[in-house]
Amino acid sequence: MTIRSDLLLTILSVILFTTLPNLDLWVSSLFYDGTFFSKSSLFFGSIYWLFAYLHFAILPILIILAIYFWMTTTDKSDPFQKRIYTFLSLSLILGPGILVNALLKNNSIGRARPSQITEFGGQADFTRAFEYSGACDSNCSFVSGHASMGFFFIGLGWLMQSKRWFYIGLGIGVIVGITRIVQGGHFLSDTVFALWAVYWVNMGLGKILKIKSPI
Repeated sequence: MTIRSDLLLTILSVILFTTLPNLDLWVSSLFYDGTFFSKSSLFFGSIYWLFAYLHFAILPILIILAIYFWMTTTDKSDPFQKRIYTFLSLSLILGPGILVNALLKNNSIGRARPSQITEFGGQADFTRAFEYSGACDSNCSFVSGHASMGFFFIGLGWLMQSKRWFYIGLGIGVIVGITRIVQGGHFLSDTVFALWAVYWVNMGLGKILKIKSPI
């Protein structure tokens, strides 16, 4: 995927969800019948809890590997391992960590979650993606933190230098994103823009650290 095509897809995503906001409502309505029926599902519940805490296990390992390769290489050498584990550590910190959870979810549009809006038994008004709401002060719907943690695994594409592994990581993110949608925790657009947030962080880090994009 070239810069021009992925940028175009990002722009088209913005246009789609701002001009057709009912798409979010329609997708969420598919999983609502008086309540979001998957809330009691062991399968979806397990995915929810796994990706809520997975970063606590992954990040220390990545940081240790990055430090190890930085300390065991000479100034004249620049092995791929040193750069890639730095890349993955920063990807997790800057993408799902700072951009998604610290900035967007807590300090952006204050979007209420599907389970909180009147269409699905809540009290808040529905707002489209990128429209300021103020219905939520922190840990809001836009964008999905869980999905961003799932999409972190697109970094496997950079690690393995493989388009196939990029799409495996993409599939993991899609599964986590679907989980949050069927639970009433997020809209479709929350998941889509979680992907783009992580993707563009990775593209920027890849340029800085001189790691070739897998697509």
